Amino acid sequence: MTGPPVRAPGGSYEATGRRIALAVRGYSSVVVTSDDPIAAAHVAIGIALAESATRLVMIGDMAGDLPPLQRLLDGDDPHGIFDSFAFGTSFGKLAHAVAGVENFFFMASGTDSPATAEILGSPRWGRFASEFANSDELLLLVADSSAPGIDQLLAQMDGAVLVGLQQIDAAPNAVILAKVAHPAAIPPPRIDIAPPRQPLSGRKLGMAAAALVAIGIAGGAMFGLRSNPAETPIAGMSAADSAARDSASQPRAPVILPVNPADSLIASAFSIQVLASNTAEAANFQLQRHRSVMPGATISLVPVGDTEATWYKVYAGAFADSADANRLLASLRRRRIVLDTASTVVRAPFALLIDSIPSQGGMGALTRDRVGSFIERSIPAYALIQRDGSARVYAGAFEDPEQSALAATDLRVKGLTPLLAYRTGRTQ
Repeated sequence: MTGPPVRAPGGSYEATGRRIALAVRGYSSVVVTSDDPIAAAHVAIGIALAESATRLVMIGDMAGDLPPLQRLLDGDDPHGIFDSFAFGTSFGKLAHAVAGVENFFFMASGTDSPATAEILGSPRWGRFASEFANSDELLLLVADSSAPGIDQLLAQMDGAVLVGLQQIDAAPNAVILAKVAHPAAIPPPRIDIAPPRQPLSGRKLGMAAAALVAIGIAGGAMFGLRSNPAETPIAGMSAADSAARDSASQPRAPVILPVNPADSLIASAFSIQVLASNTAEAANFQLQRHRSVMPGATISLVPVGDTEATWYKVYAGAFADSADANRLLASLRRRRIVLDTASTVVRAPFALLIDSIPSQGGMGALTRDRVGSFIERSIPAYALIQRDGSARVYAGAFEDPEQSALAATDLRVKGLTPLLAYRTGRTQ
C-alpha cells in the first residue's frame, strides 16, 4: 500500500507564495484554496508577507484552525469568522495584527468552524470584498476546495489561487489568478530549444530546464517585506521552529543558467533600449504606438536591486553586431520615434524562450500569427529566424540572467513555461 504523497516543507510553499504575489497585485479579494488546506495556508502567508510591504493584508481562516495560521496569533482569543457571522461582530474587532510585520492581519476561524454553506455562501462576502477594494487592501481567504458553498464564495471574490489543483470541481468557471503546483508535481518545459550548430543532449536539456523551474519555486521572493521576511519572527513560534522556518523558507538560490550555452558566441546580443519607465502603462503605450517600425520590439520587467520597484524597459532589435543596432537607433531618431537622451544601444544577450516553430512553408505568415497570438494575451513576444529557417519566439531582453527572474515569474503566472536562453537569429 502506498502512502500519501510527500509534500515540501511549509517554507517552500511560503516562498512560492511570495513569488506568485505578482498575480494578485491589483486585486482586493482572493481565495487561496486546495485539497491540502495546510499547503494553501503557507502559500497565503507568503502572498501576505509580500503584499503587506505596500498595502494592508488580512488572511481569514475558512478551513478551521489551520496550524500555520494559528501560529500567527499573538494571544489566545478564540473568536473569529464564525463569531462574526453568528453574533454580528465586525471584522475589525476580530482581526489580530501579526507581531513584527507591518500591515499584516489575521482572522481566526472562530469558536466553531466557518466551513459551512451558510457562511461560505453568504452574500456578506460581496460587501466585504467591496470594502477591501475601496480601501486598496487585500483580503485572502484560505479554504478547502471541497468545502460546501465554495462556488458561491468565489463568485463574490476577485479570483482564486489554486494550490495543487488544475480547477475547482464545484466552481469550474471561477476566475483563476494563479496556480501553484505541489513541488513534486511541476511539469518540465516542453519547448524545442536545440541550437542549430551544437544540439544539446536530452539529458543536459532536462537538467537545465529543471534548474530553471527550481528557480521559480525556491528562489524568487521578488516582493519582500520592508525588512527581510526571514528575519521577521511570527508570534507563537519557538526559537527552534523559527530557525527551521528560516532554513526552509530561504533555500539556497541556484544559479540561473541559459539552456543553450553553446550559442553564446553567435547570440544576437545588441538591442536598443527605447524607454525605461517605472509604469507598465508608459511602456505598453510606447510599444503599441511604434511596434510596427521597431523590429523585435519587447518589454522587459527588470527589478531595481533588492527593492520592490520595477523598471519596464522597452527594447527594439536583436543584432549580433553593435553597428547594426546603431544604424537602427539612428533611423529611429531621425523619425523622432525615440529621443536622444532616452535611448541607447545595450548588450542584452539573454531572453526568455517561450515557443519554437520548425521550418516549413509560409513561415512568414505563420510566425506573425504565432507572435500575434501571444501579443493578444499581453505577452511581449517577438520572433527571430534561425539559420535553418526555423523560428524561436522570445519575450524580453536581459543584460544578465538574474534580470530575467521577475519577467519569468510574470510569464509563469500567465501559464507559460519560459526558458532562459541566449537569443539567436534575426528579425523578419
